[in-house]
Amino acid sequence: MVEPVMPTAGPEAELNARDWCASNHHEQHIYVAVQELTDPTPAKVRAALNGLCYPDERIHDLKQSGATTQFFLDLRENGGRLCLEGSVGGEEPVVDKCVAPATGPFTAERTQH
Repeated sequence: MVEPVMPTAGPEAELNARDWCASNHHEQHIYVAVQELTDPTPAKVRAALNGLCYPDERIHDLKQSGATTQFFLDLRENGGRLCLEGSVGGEEPVVDKCVAPATGPFTAERTQH
């Protein structure tokens, strides 16, 4: 098995190994669920995320801009800092990792690729 290469700089470097590994599973899981949405309104995206057992209190900044719906998903647990940033409605959904504070209210720091 090939181990993922952890970044050494930038916001992604702030994720621990458990968060880094878990992010790939969450990203793929969400991508598959939202890629089939037609007219991905915030309500439809929320329903898809809820259907994956992500509760409303973990879904943040769900908003529509034109034909695209964007959201953040708070996946912090046990001191981790993982969150995901998603966009549905373009040619392909985009679901990518981001970094949130380990404690306190949810805010996201976008990662750079």
